[in-house]
Amino acid sequence: MEAVFTPKELAARWKCHENTIRTWEDRGKIHRLENIPGVRYSAEEALQLECLGEDARPFTAWERKKLEARIHELEHLVKDYQAKMAKIMLISQGG
Repeated sequence: MEAVFTPKELAARWKCHENTIRTWEDRGKIHRLENIPGVRYSAEEALQLECLGEDARPFTAWERKKLEARIHELEHLVKDYQAKMAKIMLISQGG
């Protein structure tokens, strides 16, 4: 399988008009690859859309980074609360 699709290839694959692909791009549902000649879309992103449907919206790099930072923050909080709970359990058991 190729790693990229042109708008024409995606339109044929999805049985729609090329304008539909452009509309989806304008709405942020699919993203044009940069630093590649011509208009190309990631095959990986296209496959995700096929699996998740047209309402799927992959995260932008910024959104993903923000979510990963939040996950890291929450993991730290969980460890902190686990340590506090361990101390509470020790105290409640007379230790």
